[in-house]
Amino acid sequence: MNTAATLDTSTTMAIPGDQGSHGSLVQLRGVFKAYGDSPAVMDHIDLDMQAHERLVIIGPSGSGKSSLLRVLMGLEEIQKGTISFMGSDYILGTEGRPSTLDTKLQRQIGMVFQHYTLFPHLSVLGNLILAPTKVHRWDKTRATERARELLTRLGLEEKLLAWPSQLSGGQKQRVAIARALMLEPKLMLFDEVTSALDPEMIIEVQNVMMRLADQKMAMIIVTHDMQFARHIATRVVFCAGGKIIEQGPPEQIFCNPTETRTREFLEKVVQFN
Repeated sequence: MNTAATLDTSTTMAIPGDQGSHGSLVQLRGVFKAYGDSPAVMDHIDLDMQAHERLVIIGPSGSGKSSLLRVLMGLEEIQKGTISFMGSDYILGTEGRPSTLDTKLQRQIGMVFQHYTLFPHLSVLGNLILAPTKVHRWDKTRATERARELLTRLGLEEKLLAWPSQLSGGQKQRVAIARALMLEPKLMLFDEVTSALDPEMIIEVQNVMMRLADQKMAMIIVTHDMQFARHIATRVVFCAGGKIIEQGPPEQIFCNPTETRTREFLEKVVQFN
């Protein structure tokens, strides 16, 4: 299915954050992560991301793509290396000791997962305002206004008081995106957010992501959808064996990759014209 041809980017959606800065947003230096005695999923990774770039991470299963996002979100530790965010030390890894994390910087990052992770016992509104009111001490009125604003922009205003069980998969994922946007993050992480959806619902979610892209939201996206990757990315990063094998503009990676491993991967997953 040619996803790019059907995406609707006509509706703009204002997003928070500093839209004028074009400096370095994320820096990884020598980041190493392994699970027990298994081969490293992040083998001394170096990576830079500029503000408002849209990095799409591709690669075979087990190449460390999702681990990279989970590390950036502060959900998993690293054994070695440093990660800077917004010009400050964010995560520091020292061999033999737990890695350190700046929780204030962590709050500037939002993440959307493959399986929604909505709380089934809370309404849509309850899911959106839980973290702002309980963790960050927002006034409930302020949080509710923000939730209504985001749901309206995502076409879900009538679902404010619905339960997750009453939503389609595409609606659940759009609610998850709204929840991640509640705290006005400077960076959004998307981990295979359409892989569990049928084709029509995939378009719903990808349309939202394209509108965020139009508004210059910084994003790191892990996806197996090469059509979508080619359409939304400003830079594509190909990973295999815990290493970055090749990176560059989507036209270069998909049309003229320089590394044999990249070409082998793409030949398996992309039908070239």
